[in-house]
Amino acid sequence: SLGYFCMCLGCRHGHAFCYRHCPVCYWGGVALVGQDPRGPDNLPIRPYTTDMITLTPERIRQVRRKILGYYRRHGRKLPFRKTTDPYKITVAEIMLQQTQVDRVLPKYVDWVKKWPNWQTLSEATNRELLIMWSGLGYNRRALYLGEMSRTIVEQHRGLLPDNPETLRALPGIGPYTSRAILIFAFNRPLVTIDTNIRRVLITELGLPHSISATALERVALQILPVRRARDWHNALMDYGAMVLTSRKSGVRPLSRQSKFEGSLRQIRGEIVRQLTTKKRVSLASVAKKLGRPMEDVRKAAKGLANDRLICVNGDSVEMMSR
Repeated sequence: SLGYFCMCLGCRHGHAFCYRHCPVCYWGGVALVGQDPRGPDNLPIRPYTTDMITLTPERIRQVRRKILGYYRRHGRKLPFRKTTDPYKITVAEIMLQQTQVDRVLPKYVDWVKKWPNWQTLSEATNRELLIMWSGLGYNRRALYLGEMSRTIVEQHRGLLPDNPETLRALPGIGPYTSRAILIFAFNRPLVTIDTNIRRVLITELGLPHSISATALERVALQILPVRRARDWHNALMDYGAMVLTSRKSGVRPLSRQSKFEGSLRQIRGEIVRQLTTKKRVSLASVAKKLGRPMEDVRKAAKGLANDRLICVNGDSVEMMSR
């Protein structure tokens, strides 16, 4: 077959396999490792070069040395980098979705202290979860973690699945987060690309800013040091956050988060905040607190109800009980 040796733990092919025709690796986007010179059957690997940017071995070594060297000297000492516990890695990754690291750190520490494993988390009420989560935004993520913990305890004997497809079936876990968990908890030879990593790859490799997600993923696979996936992704993230910022690189993010002030997210957050201290909250009190029209407050409440966070009864709301 043409292409890379398939290292996908989802399909477990033990032979050279064509990238285009692997339904798990290509369509599911799990893992292909193309820079190893030989597979376990000792067959030479022939890189798939059609519509792909090809990098020389020397250029790959240069980029790895530069990024990993910076990480070795200046890498951030974050609490979730001191563990490979799948539970703690999952909590961190869910918290880090669309939320800055500095805001996550104190919440992460308090969360894993209160609920150190899936079993203890599975016993938490929605109110307890939302009180602990308060301030991070996107409150549905807290309930996702609660639902996830109950699924893992009841269906997986308290152990986080390490199969990519099973992992993505859990509440709150999409393609990016599933790969991140497998990388940081299990050091799996996968790639996952966030805003920082995208910016570093484009800048350091001289890629066009308009490069597609699929093409960029293929490039990322070419330069991945397969035995150091965890270190490599931490290094890329730190280099992007601390050296190649958006302003310095000129690489714009694909999307920007909308302004919080004056948004429906602000109203949703205020409703949930009030419900962490009261059994029932009137929408009029939220409108008065924020100086927002009732129409907007009702719309925000409807969104929270659709997310199964609250129950709406006329112009008052209650937290949905578990």
